Amino acid sequence: MSFVATAVIGTGLAVGAAGAAVGANQASKDRAGARGVANMPGLDVGSAVGEAGQLAPQTRELESQRNAFNRAQLLESLGIQIPGYQEGQAQRTQNAMSLLRGELPPDLASQIQRNTASRALTGGYAGSQAARNLTARDLGRTSLDLQQAGAQQFSNILGTTPLSPLANYEFTPQMIANLRADERAKKQAALLGSYNMASAGGVGSQYLGSLGSGLTNAGFGQLGALGGAAGRGGSVPAANNWSGGTTDAGGS
Repeated sequence: MSFVATAVIGTGLAVGAAGAAVGANQASKDRAGARGVANMPGLDVGSAVGEAGQLAPQTRELESQRNAFNRAQLLESLGIQIPGYQEGQAQRTQNAMSLLRGELPPDLASQIQRNTASRALTGGYAGSQAARNLTARDLGRTSLDLQQAGAQQFSNILGTTPLSPLANYEFTPQMIANLRADERAKKQAALLGSYNMASAGGVGSQYLGSLGSGLTNAGFGQLGALGGAAGRGGSVPAANNWSGGTTDAGGS
């Protein structure tokens, strides 16, 4: 009957309208979310500086431990490859420091004292103040030369001593700021991408729209079939007669 087809059409239109309403509501939520992503607060520089300061004690402790390990590894390796390396390094550093103070290394000072004592004995003034003055005079006369030699030796030590690599685990405020800015950009991209994905509201809207369209088309199809049968003066096909009976256009 025509009123059944009309009811189906009305139901289809209502379902389609509901689907459109759900879709519009979901679109409004997506737009609001996208605007929220665009309006995320900017990077807090003060917070980045504070975070770097909080991390500093821990990173410095880690650096100290790593540097100590690197030095131990280097000295162990050098000791294996050059037996007596540490003792020789300590001795040449001691000699350079003595020269920098204008002093002779102990072994050289002893040699000069022995030479001075021999000269004093030969000159007949051994044990006198002249002997002591001779030693002091010899040392003082070369003090400037000794300091210059010491500076050269010390520079040579610095240039030829292998050094272990220094660890650097520090997080500067700039590094923290860059890290947080990168995280923020990735979060924004992820949120924007989520709004382009199918949501529950969007899926529901599509389903209701498809269902409403199907019902509407079915109703109009039924009306068309009824109208065509009535125009030909024949009976309505059973498949299109939703009342369950047979309509005889001839009035049987």
